[in-house]
Amino acid sequence: MKKILTILVTIILSLIMTFFIAEIFSLYHFGNISTFTTFTYLLFIFCFITYVLLSLIYIINKKRKKEKIGIKKIISLILFFISLILILGFIIILNLDWITYYSNCNSSPFYVFILVRGIEFLLPAIIFIIIAILLKYKG
Repeated sequence: MKKILTILVTIILSLIMTFFIAEIFSLYHFGNISTFTTFTYLLFIFCFITYVLLSLIYIINKKRKKEKIGIKKIISLILFFISLILILGFIIILNLDWITYYSNCNSSPFYVFILVRGIEFLLPAIIFIIIAILLKYKG
């Protein structure tokens, strides 16, 4: 029951912080109809904040119980964090509104450039996630 309550409180705090950050950076204003890109940004911010809060709760609980956190678990937490940052870069590079704005020029090198830049961010993120999963469960 305590874990469920912790997760629910974390989700509620993440939602509040997500819309607060979105309002500060003018990503979304209440009452506006959001685009797919705005929804993607909001979803990413929510996942990012939730991950950070749950990681902090995990570390605080381990320290409170005076248990050791292994170096492999710390590295896996950091790798997941870095992969979230890289996925944000991927989302920004492949911003659908930006692509549709330039789609009128019918330039295939432009699309190839965007896809290559997107893969530059997504491929390391996937590799970091795989390494972090292997470290977490094999260690």
